[in-house]
Amino acid sequence: MPDWAPTPDLVATLLRSRTQGAATIAAPGGEELGRFTDSTRPTRAQVEKLIAAACVEVGALFPGRQPCTDDLEAAAGVAAGYKVCQLIEAGGDSTRAEGDAFDQFEKLYDRASAAVAAAIIAGCPLDRDGDGTPDDPADDGGALAPTGRGARRCLIGPSSGVW
Repeated sequence: MPDWAPTPDLVATLLRSRTQGAATIAAPGGEELGRFTDSTRPTRAQVEKLIAAACVEVGALFPGRQPCTDDLEAAAGVAAGYKVCQLIEAGGDSTRAEGDAFDQFEKLYDRASAAVAAAIIAGCPLDRDGDGTPDDPADDGGALAPTGRGARRCLIGPSSGVW
């Protein structure tokens, strides 16, 4: 899981209605706990799996890069949190209606993920080898290495020596 992944507690803060515990006589609908547990639906373990899936989706928006500031890490985590909320609502037992929580989280996710991806792509260096350290910005991976015969010439066409 990336360092910027949202916590189950962040997801619970965004989606408190799904943090209800088991029903009791005093709370027939279940008491709102404000966190995911083994007795909530979804459970904490299920939320953690959804967090992993959301982070894959968000991370795919800025391939080869990672958030490079605390603010961008937080923004990526919130975007992934919105996606988790959307996934929870998609699997919920409520009927869908236009303007429901799923739609609201979809709009929040779309805006947040687009903004964070653009900021990371514009401001964070590549990490093609995935070691957590940015690549040398002067290293183009050999894309501009001289080819052909000589550093300033490039052979075009058959190797007949005609330049």
